Amino acid sequence: MSYFDQNNIIKAELLDTEAKKTAESFVTYKFDNWTKAQTVDDRKSLSSAQLRRFFNEFRQLEKRVHVDGFQRVKPLIKMVKSKASYAANPKNQKIVPDFKDFLIKNVDKVETERDFEAFMLHFEAVVGFYYGIGVSNS
Repeated sequence: MSYFDQNNIIKAELLDTEAKKTAESFVTYKFDNWTKAQTVDDRKSLSSAQLRRFFNEFRQLEKRVHVDGFQRVKPLIKMVKSKASYAANPKNQKIVPDFKDFLIKNVDKVETERDFEAFMLHFEAVVGFYYGIGVSNS
């Protein structure tokens, strides 16, 4: 799947429905017997600290692209896949598997600076929807 439609414009759903669906996949719910409501299970959901950690890392890489050029930074972008795999290690899991898969899938699609810009917009939309869910863990 590409970030762009047949007119070479970023696909709107990446910033809307697809971003919302992705953000929701990072959250697990549980039924709270006391309130009789469904609530976020903080222990099984992606923490906001980990989301911020990876998003901020990509923001730093984005800044480096503007200074050093995309081709020089591209290997560092690709290296985030190994960091995500490490953070998803089942023995000391810091991130949920869906988040690892999201990062790897998207980093694999980044081949040009334009791809990276589109990914950053998509990731930003995912972050917005994630916080819109109301996850309170840190």
